[in-house]
Amino acid sequence: MHIHVLVVILFLILFLIKAFQLFLNKHHSLNRTRTSTKMLDIVFGTLILASGGYLIFNYNGPLPTWLLVKVGLVLAAIPLAVVGIKRHSKVITAVGLLIFLYVYGIAETKSLKMRPDKGEAVAVSPNGEVGTASPDPEKASHPILAQLEGTQLENTKAIYTALCANCHGEDGQKGTGGAVNLQQSNLTVEERRNVIANGRGLMPGYGSQLSEQEIETLALYSTMLKK
Repeated sequence: MHIHVLVVILFLILFLIKAFQLFLNKHHSLNRTRTSTKMLDIVFGTLILASGGYLIFNYNGPLPTWLLVKVGLVLAAIPLAVVGIKRHSKVITAVGLLIFLYVYGIAETKSLKMRPDKGEAVAVSPNGEVGTASPDPEKASHPILAQLEGTQLENTKAIYTALCANCHGEDGQKGTGGAVNLQQSNLTVEERRNVIANGRGLMPGYGSQLSEQEIETLALYSTMLKK
């Protein structure tokens, strides 16, 4: 994840430098910059695709729509950026820049609307079944009753099934190999995050496999199994 973010930032910095030179009609400076950074563009572009592909391949659960759209836009934006600068086309370069900005917004909010989806609230019963629930500000603000929504809930449940259910059970009380009964556990959300990331006893840590948000939502999901 860190490598992917780093190469994306470096690629965008080089692209923005050349884009500003183009928009300011400094074509001679742009040609020199483009010549000196040609190899870096190839390396960074390749690393973006390779690291992004690796992250998608190792993604836990079904790929959400926003992520698929993000990948498609990145695949379009990189060649657009290269072609726009190469041809000194302000229009193509501007389109590439706008796509990158939109992709950044999607990545930050995990929403095609670039804002958190406030769709239908979802409640999780102790046996792991999912159902809809009427919005309730009091419950939404309570950490134990924190609500996951839409594809985020589906992804979190898929992660739980893949990594946790074998020992903890679908309902949290299986207890295989000394696993804690999640229906009776009094661990706080923060403590659960720490255990998921770093492991405890026979349980391995998943900090290297899951993103911080995935660890956060998985910790919240586990509290919903508590009776």
